[in-house]
Amino acid sequence: MRPSVASARSAPEPARAQDAPPFTVGIVGAGRLGSALLKACADARVPVSLRARASTGWTVESVPAVLIDAGAPDGFPEVAAYCLRHSVPLLECVSHLRDTHPGPLSEVAAAVPVLEAVNLSFGSYLQRRIAGLVAAAHHLTAPVVDVLDRHPVRKAARVSATAQRLAAAWTDAGGHPGAELGLRRGGPEVSEHSITWTWGAEEALTVHHQVTSLHAVARTALGLARHLPGRAPGLVTVDEVFDTLSAAPWPTTQ
Repeated sequence: MRPSVASARSAPEPARAQDAPPFTVGIVGAGRLGSALLKACADARVPVSLRARASTGWTVESVPAVLIDAGAPDGFPEVAAYCLRHSVPLLECVSHLRDTHPGPLSEVAAAVPVLEAVNLSFGSYLQRRIAGLVAAAHHLTAPVVDVLDRHPVRKAARVSATAQRLAAAWTDAGGHPGAELGLRRGGPEVSEHSITWTWGAEEALTVHHQVTSLHAVARTALGLARHLPGRAPGLVTVDEVFDTLSAAPWPTTQ
């Protein structure tokens, strides 16, 4: 027997799944990357519920789903304390924290998911992968290896973390001898890194990577930040994330 219209209308509606909370971010830092992150959020219509700047302090409308730290190393203890107090996942973009703040970094990673993303450029990741590939195949001869780090003049006169990681990608994969690190301060935004293998006077191979804007990097940061809520606590590097994404099967269309 078919149900009557009245009984169908009076039947209770199935319970609806509770809507997920909106994705919001907090941004620490007002430098070039912090500004690029703000634009990326505006373009993607992602609310920024927390801002932290050295000049004005912390402005919090609500606890964000993810905190993105693009500030200075000396501000990390406050970032760590906030993430621990509110159980907020962290996308960490500040260099050298394993050297300057190893304890707080480990403490945060034990409580919430932390993505360590010193360099968010996919091209830089591919450059390191190529360095490892050359290390696995170079054993016919011993090359001279040079890594060049170029940034504008305002960058500190020390080799960047990106250049150090590029040199390490070569030696960690079995390459020898170690790379000579050189730096140059000058030229346009944003940065350039190259690694060159020279075999005698007749042959050389250079892999060069250049970034002219931080907007693409900021979009990558925002995309990765979306994957942090709900993850288990722990410290993962951006290279490990890119490794996983690179190993995933390429989607096919039906």
